[in-house]
Amino acid sequence: MQEPQSLLPMERRIKERHHAQHLSVTARAVSWFGVRRAPVCVECVDFNRYGMAIETTHIFRRGERIEFSFRGRYISEQGILGTVVSRTPSRHGTRYGILFAYCQSPRYYTRQTDNALARIERLCSELGLNQPTAEAG
Repeated sequence: MQEPQSLLPMERRIKERHHAQHLSVTARAVSWFGVRRAPVCVECVDFNRYGMAIETTHIFRRGERIEFSFRGRYISEQGILGTVVSRTPSRHGTRYGILFAYCQSPRYYTRQTDNALARIERLCSELGLNQPTAEAG
C-alpha cells in the first residue's frame, strides 16, 4: 500500500498548491542592503499562500530574497517578498521553490500580505485551475 503524498518525507509543503499559469509574475532580486535588481518575467507553475514554484532561464541563488509582483484576472499585488528554498533543472530553464517571507518570520508578517496571498490562492482555485500539482518542492 502506498503512503499518501503529504506524508512522504520529501514533501515539504504544508498545503497543496494550485496551478497558476494564468498569473503574470515579475521577480526582482533584492540584496541584503535593499538594492533591487532589474525585474525579470517568470512563469508561475503553482501557487498557495505560503509559497510557489516558478520557472525561468534567469539564475537565482538558493537563499536569495526576491520581490514579486502579481497580475492576473482580479489580481494586482506588488512588493511580496519571498526566498528561494530550492532549485531544480527543468525543461524551460530552472524551477525554483519559493517560500514567502511573511510566513518565515514575524518581522515580515502583515495582515495585508496574508490577505493578499490568500485571495490570490482562492482566485487560482476558483478559476478552474485548481488541480493540485503532483511535483514535490
